[in-house]
Amino acid sequence: MLGKLKSSISPFVNPLADTLFRIGVKPNHVTALALSLGILASFFIAKSNFIAGAVLLAFSGFLDLLDGALARNAGMVTGFGGILDSVADRYVDAAILIAFGIAGFDWLVVSLALLGSLMVSYTRARAENVIEKCDVGIAERGERALIIIAGLITGYIYEALLLLIFLSHLTVVQRVLHAWRQLNL
Repeated sequence: MLGKLKSSISPFVNPLADTLFRIGVKPNHVTALALSLGILASFFIAKSNFIAGAVLLAFSGFLDLLDGALARNAGMVTGFGGILDSVADRYVDAAILIAFGIAGFDWLVVSLALLGSLMVSYTRARAENVIEKCDVGIAERGERALIIIAGLITGYIYEALLLLIFLSHLTVVQRVLHAWRQLNL
């Protein structure tokens, strides 16, 4: 859903991407920094410093948006960059959710949230082997990150995890149904 806002966000992100390009920053550098900040956020979450975790996760998410803009604007889109970005995103997703278990939240809830998060991405990747696009669903990565950040800031972390479980698994179903419809036209 948030992916559809890219054109609205581009006027704010593109000037920064252009500046980074001019000073020699590569998209993969930004991806590596996003990964590092996401992992650092997970350490703060594991230590129950939820506000610091939220701030770092928000910066990580912004950099994840910026690396793609930099790659597109600078004509530096590569297959490897896409793979690196996706792998980094999965590591951040997993690290953040595991950190909640370390911080004392119910491991079953954490596991179901982790499973849903990973399956959303896997379902898209698998479906796009046989159909053109499968970027449908209510809880793509941006929405899941916002749910976690909101939970961290407000203190409604358990509720955010439950919402994440519901919406991520619903998104998996939406993607499977979308692929089925595309293949059975």
